[in-house]
Amino acid sequence: MYSNIIVSRQWPRVACLCRTLTNIEGQKLPQNSKSFDGITPPPRIPRGPTDILQALAATVGHDPTATHYKYHDDPYLIPLSNFRKRAYALSAEAGRKAAAWIRDEHAELFSMRQWDPPGKKKTPHFNADPHIDAYAPRPIYNDESQVTEEDLIYTINNALIEDSLKVFQLLGGLEGVNDELKLQFLQLLCFYNEKEPDSMEWLEERWFAATTRDRQATTWKLGGLADKIFTAMEPKTSEAYCTIIQGMAKYYQAERAHELAQEALEKGIPLSTSVYNALIGCVGFLREGTTLRMEALKSLLTQMNEQGLSPNDETLTACLRSISAWGGGKMLQELALQVVAEFKHLGIHPGLSAYYYLLCLFCKERGPRIDILSTILTDLESREKIEAMEATDTNFFITAMGVCSDHLQDINMAERLHMLLMKGDNYKLVGDAYKESIYYRHLVTIACRHAPFERTTELLDTLVPNVYVPEPSVMEEIIRTLEVAGAGDRLAQAWSQLVVFGHAKRTKLVEKLVEAMTNTYQYQDEEVKSKMRSAAVDIFNFGELMTEQEENKDVRAPALPKLSATALSNIVELCATSEDAASASWSAAEAALRRLQRGDATGVPARPQALAEVAEKAAAVGKQGVAAAAVAYLAECGFEEATAASVQVLSKILNRTNEEVLALLQEPQINLSSSLQPSAMSVVESYHLAKTGVPARDAADSSTSSDSDSESTSDDE
Repeated sequence: MYSNIIVSRQWPRVACLCRTLTNIEGQKLPQNSKSFDGITPPPRIPRGPTDILQALAATVGHDPTATHYKYHDDPYLIPLSNFRKRAYALSAEAGRKAAAWIRDEHAELFSMRQWDPPGKKKTPHFNADPHIDAYAPRPIYNDESQVTEEDLIYTINNALIEDSLKVFQLLGGLEGVNDELKLQFLQLLCFYNEKEPDSMEWLEERWFAATTRDRQATTWKLGGLADKIFTAMEPKTSEAYCTIIQGMAKYYQAERAHELAQEALEKGIPLSTSVYNALIGCVGFLREGTTLRMEALKSLLTQMNEQGLSPNDETLTACLRSISAWGGGKMLQELALQVVAEFKHLGIHPGLSAYYYLLCLFCKERGPRIDILSTILTDLESREKIEAMEATDTNFFITAMGVCSDHLQDINMAERLHMLLMKGDNYKLVGDAYKESIYYRHLVTIACRHAPFERTTELLDTLVPNVYVPEPSVMEEIIRTLEVAGAGDRLAQAWSQLVVFGHAKRTKLVEKLVEAMTNTYQYQDEEVKSKMRSAAVDIFNFGELMTEQEENKDVRAPALPKLSATALSNIVELCATSEDAASASWSAAEAALRRLQRGDATGVPARPQALAEVAEKAAAVGKQGVAAAAVAYLAECGFEEATAASVQVLSKILNRTNEEVLALLQEPQINLSSSLQPSAMSVVESYHLAKTGVPARDAADSSTSSDSDSESTSDDE
């Protein structure tokens, strides 16, 4: 009875749909290039799903001071030290690992309806819409699993080595799989050498693993399943030969790989260019000596020409990789240049990997200085876009920056290289977090050594700390640069950076900073001096806090090295320049002197005259305890400055001339003890200790004992 109502309601929707289709049809571009009204619309440009977002991002520009996207964009949550960055990234990845573990260990929670009624049969389902295979639980295969060839195809396509081995056994092994699927399985085994590959999901673990170079050694699994499958395959096709040869060459089973290549050529089986590229990469394992290796390389290239195979970019990279691994010398360098010239004649230009191996060959650490990098940069700068072709492409920029810093020591070349990295999308070629840190380490180091101070500080303000956190060696270079430039304000800020970066416990680095502040202190204005004194007080208080923690910690833990006597003396010198006797800097100076007297420092001060001047300043502002402690320490260490310092300090404490003080010091100390205050009496004792080298009490005891001896002798007589 409701059919008429339903139909009448549908008519407006149908009419609206027809009008919409008519409008869309009218908006279509004409197929020909010209219209009847004389207006020629432009051809349609295909757009991707993110083109609008990229266009909007291009209008904003890149913020060089922004932190990495994997960290929270909050000033209170952004990690500012290498340890915290590593811990932050790995902890976030550990959470993803925990989720993956729950997914794999309790797969039934994600594949069956657990909330169905008790009497209803459990039905399979997918939680995600659309369904994503990478997030779905992996199937589990055991001895009781009923598998088909589709299961083997699934494990091969997803690079599940252990599961594919299990499924291959369940299917009956060599006799239960067809030849086409057997070839795919052989390709998987040869590519991974029958070992489970590292997961591509856990990027942070691989980024912070600090593995910069693969170990070149024979790791091919001899007599493994791959060899058995290849031996059992009849007839052996060209694909089978290419697969097994490339697998052996990849894992440096060079001799057997070349034997199979010769066997294929004798049987008239064609080989691919990729096979020759793999053979060229391990040609150095076949011969001993540069001459024999060069002949073997030329022989392989000649075979490629005879087979009618055209080389490609990988061929050039393989040649240069082998040549750079053979050592150095002018002969190999000339060979590499000849190879590059021949490939350029064929229209093949070197990529980043090829240039990386050229740098390794020409720019040895202890070799002569050769400027090949300028030619490389000129070529790369002329290209509109640099594409990543091989995994070793990410080694180019860190190696090139290392060449600029250590080999060429050219800041202009380093700036050209950095501009090339920042051009377009080239920054993705810097590599992982570890390589990025190495790159900026070289860049900051060469900037501190060879760039003008203004350009260096601009670079540091841009990079530190969100993009790059300096290592201790780089931080030492920064402190040295600030010291040479006399930048007292930045030196005072450097202490807070050491605390934030986690370097405050590195004693040598702290001592370098204190020494730099001491050397530049006198050239600063009063505001900067106040900041430097505050930094010196904080350094001393931090050391006291660490000392307390050392006393309360476990005995088995390694002890932190103590500050040297020179560093404590510099802290005293910085803190004792305040005109306000009630400031905290004078308290820190007094505490540092007490620590020196207790022997809680290594060595002796390098500039004892500075402590003598501190004693005079302390006596002038009324800090007599500080003056007495400084003079006493100088006398105990046996410095000749203690005598003159004692006279000057007593002159200021007693408000007398130096001549009157010298006359006063000639009187017996017993007579002076009742008329002088304790601090002045301590200075007198220090004066006699410096003059005689014997403490006053010991001298008095020795004189008393000598008098008693003489009296006993006269009595005997």
